[in-house]
Amino acid sequence: MNTESKVETSTPTLKNLIEAAGITQRQLSKDTGIAEVTINTWVAGRKIPRLDNAILLASKLGISLKTLSKAMGIDVSKVPDDSISVAQSK
Repeated sequence: MNTESKVETSTPTLKNLIEAAGITQRQLSKDTGIAEVTINTWVAGRKIPRLDNAILLASKLGISLKTLSKAMGIDVSKVPDDSISVAQSK
């Protein structure tokens, strides 16, 4: 039996991401201009942000939209990564 400690592989929550950024929900609200009660509903999982607010959150937290989506329980497994080849961009 392997007794080594398990490596944490679970997806972080929005609350974890906010804490990892070293800020509070209140500070995130002040920094983004998004009402604290709105951020609280996202953290609680009752609602998800509109795209413009999601971009603002991801930017402030220093994470990708894909990471934010996963933290909010949105399945992004079929969403391709942002690597675009020159041939595709023409």
